[in-house]
Amino acid sequence: RRSHPFRSELASLNDNRWDKEISNNQSTVENSLFPWTSNIDDHMSVLSVNFKSLFEAFGRIVHTEVGALSLYTLLLSSPTFAESLSARSDLDTLVMPLLRSLYFSTTMTHHVDPISKSKNGPMSQLITLKDRPFRSQSQLYVILILLLIFSQDPSFGRDSFRRVRVSIPTVKWYKERHIKEASLGSMILLVLLKAITFDLNRLQDGFLLSNCCAVMLNLSPHIADLHEYVAARLVSVTTSCFKRYATLVAENGGEPELEEGDLSTLLGMHGETCRTLLSLIKHSIRRKCLEKNIHLVYALLLEQRDIQKIYQYASLGDMSPISSLIDKANAIIQENGDGMSADQTLGQLKSHMAELKSYCIPEGLVSCDDSVASDASDLGNLTFTYEEESDPEVFFVPYVWDVIVGTLTTTTMEWSRTYIQVFPLNEDKEVEASALDNDTVGLGNSDAGKHDNTPDVV
Repeated sequence: RRSHPFRSELASLNDNRWDKEISNNQSTVENSLFPWTSNIDDHMSVLSVNFKSLFEAFGRIVHTEVGALSLYTLLLSSPTFAESLSARSDLDTLVMPLLRSLYFSTTMTHHVDPISKSKNGPMSQLITLKDRPFRSQSQLYVILILLLIFSQDPSFGRDSFRRVRVSIPTVKWYKERHIKEASLGSMILLVLLKAITFDLNRLQDGFLLSNCCAVMLNLSPHIADLHEYVAARLVSVTTSCFKRYATLVAENGGEPELEEGDLSTLLGMHGETCRTLLSLIKHSIRRKCLEKNIHLVYALLLEQRDIQKIYQYASLGDMSPISSLIDKANAIIQENGDGMSADQTLGQLKSHMAELKSYCIPEGLVSCDDSVASDASDLGNLTFTYEEESDPEVFFVPYVWDVIVGTLTTTTMEWSRTYIQVFPLNEDKEVEASALDNDTVGLGNSDAGKHDNTPDVV
């Protein structure tokens, strides 16, 4: 790949707080974000900036498209800055604004009429440019790529569920449920579940879906203390997605997708989503973290009738860990009497935790401590990493140009997009496509509500 002069300069970026050679100048730049050049010799210069101030600045602007693009460029250009982020325990400063942007970008604030079935492919089901809640799909891509870059560091997954807690007013933007406090990991999963549901219903974008699944699978080995609402949503979205998958399989003559991971069809997208969500559940009910995810066990019991239907589909993977856990939990509840409230049921499950954990012991082993069935490695503990394409300019140049045009058009001057010849804009193509299909999507009452109208049934 050809070297990029701008990125080459950023590659030498250093933290001026720890640079001994600029200690005499520290007092003048310590609180400044403006980088400065320090001559090391006659042929070389080093770019230096206060990483702490830079991090705090990104926390204020990363929710914007320019901020997200700048952070992406810096993470991929400066290894030193990327390493400094991985050592921080307050990455929620960056992640929460990204989640907020992703949340609002996948929230329909108006009613969209049901879409009539068509054999013309996914394009006939896409929402129109006017109706969509985001400005550009490229914006969603960058947010998810940043989340993927964060999640590929194992320490991020551990910290997001065990150390970093978010609370009101940090999550007051989430409208579907009043969340007083939750782990950062729980909030990531909650917003990604919403994004997946929105994608399957409205966008049917394979790239968007693959990145959502990759982030979830990177976090799956570390899931602990899952918020009760997030646990319920995880099971609910799983069963809803399965119902749609079963319908698509029936329409395909009873045959599943030809190849796992093929996201070119609706059947493949729903199959991959089901496998991803089931993998999250399996990781969450391992012996070592079962007690910390007791709300997920309860959610599985509530939805067990729908969960049991998944057993018939071998294409969705091994369901024995989930089925064994449900059977054991049912046995515990029946022994202690039916008709208990939710709190009483949770109390019974907690008080019989040792018995509940025994579901994971293979035949012939004496205790749970002898079992390796709960190790994440047995569930396919793979790490998905982001690798930039060899020609990233194909995506980023039109997107950056689009951001510039959009910014100027809404602030200082009006540019007619139809006369722009320098770069093709994705939105112009979408307008033409949506114009051809304008009769399939209707705009209802714009005051129907500020909450998400995207149904669970995908």
